[in-house]
Amino acid sequence: MVISPVIAAALSAVPALYLPALRPALLALALCLLAGSVCFFLFSRKPGGSQKPGVVFFRRQSPGYIRLCIAAVLGILAALCSVSLLPRFAPGLPPETIRAVKGKLLDDPRSFALSRGRSPEEERGMAVMELTESGNAGSNAVRTSAGGRALVYFPAGTMPRLRGFGRGAELYVEGRFLPDRPAAGAAPVPRFQASSVHVVKAAPALEQARTAVRTAVLSRLKPKAWGGLAAALLIGTRENLEGSLAQSFRDAGISHILALSGMHLAFLSALLALALKKPLGKKGAVTAGLVFIILYVFLVGPQPSLVRAAIMYVMGSCLVLSGTVRQPLVLLCAAFLIQILLDPSSAYSISFILSYLTLGGILVLGGGFESLLRGRLPDPLAGGLGVSAAAFLAAAPVVAAFFGTLRPAGLAAGLAAAPLSGIFMALSLLWLCAANIPFLGTILDFLLWGLYTLFRWCVSLFAGAPGFKAEAAAVCIAAALLIVCLFVAANLQKRYRNELAPFTAG
Repeated sequence: MVISPVIAAALSAVPALYLPALRPALLALALCLLAGSVCFFLFSRKPGGSQKPGVVFFRRQSPGYIRLCIAAVLGILAALCSVSLLPRFAPGLPPETIRAVKGKLLDDPRSFALSRGRSPEEERGMAVMELTESGNAGSNAVRTSAGGRALVYFPAGTMPRLRGFGRGAELYVEGRFLPDRPAAGAAPVPRFQASSVHVVKAAPALEQARTAVRTAVLSRLKPKAWGGLAAALLIGTRENLEGSLAQSFRDAGISHILALSGMHLAFLSALLALALKKPLGKKGAVTAGLVFIILYVFLVGPQPSLVRAAIMYVMGSCLVLSGTVRQPLVLLCAAFLIQILLDPSSAYSISFILSYLTLGGILVLGGGFESLLRGRLPDPLAGGLGVSAAAFLAAAPVVAAFFGTLRPAGLAAGLAAAPLSGIFMALSLLWLCAANIPFLGTILDFLLWGLYTLFRWCVSLFAGAPGFKAEAAAVCIAAALLIVCLFVAANLQKRYRNELAPFTAG
């Protein structure tokens, strides 16, 4: 596999982003590589001096090395720039003395009520706020400006009102900051336990329209037994998803099915392209897909895995419109560099890390697994199992580090859950559009209920399979050995098939 400069930049950015102890050494290395590249270019001139410095040697001898070195330097600098852009928590007062904060909601309040039947008066939630003011209590009360972000836990009974105001609303929250807890790779996120909440200012008009659309969709889906799963798959809201089903997804090792990502985006954009390709043509359908993706991400919210998929889709669509060949691995690496600069905080979320690891594993290792399984299993099964195995192997070290448990049953569970979720999403969208049409809405409701029952049974079946506890270091070593063995076995099989090809052709 040829390493392009974009891939080299992304690979060099990873240690600078996630290993703080190495940042000084990586910065020194970047400066040395940059100085060496400049010297190489300036002093590699053809005798006689008639040519521009470095052009002949740069083109004919080793242009790849120089480009990769410069790309590595840019990747390290991009990661360091991303770290410097992380929001800095500046409460204005000692956190232990603060009893009230004011700020803007940066995302939609997420509910803790994962089980159906919990009353609105008992519902609690949380959301991230961008702080603007803070204050203490007592006779000498002080209010001062503040900065940075905090994760706010809202008390029972406030969620219906907060959900109605939605993202962008300005709040005044009374309570106290909780003690810090460790966070991987970045500073710990300050947590504020609220005792009372007051809405100071409503969200901007565009945000209010977005919240109204989300509320309308959720209110239509909520009465249905299958509505919680439809809301999770379509707009990423798990508030109405049954707690037992959410736990079954985790136990089966397929909780990624519920996290909006490239799979959901690809399915929705494929449906749109299929519907619009004939009337609009290929370029028109691609352009309409771009508009749809932007609106969809705005409606759902900037979830890290969804933003990654959207960036890749936008870049891939632009390449299609320009007639350029797409390289998925290059697009993935470019999306990584763009996203860590646009939203540095998301780079340390587990969904961000797993999103890039699983897709990278599929692109790098999927072909090897499929090659080994082809001929031993039917082609569709070999392809699906190869993709699942590649994603599982790539993500295993991080899953072991964060959760301490690996669930191999997810390899088989994903094969069954992925197509079921696609059919379920299509029927849910059709129901939202045609629920008021006589008979059709009833038929779709019955089909969705039956599919939901099958989905639950399938997930519960795999959730019963045992997992095993695993140490991150041991899993890293085992994964590295398996990857080496995979490449060796795939190359040997490829060589064998190439040697056998002339005989089979004859």
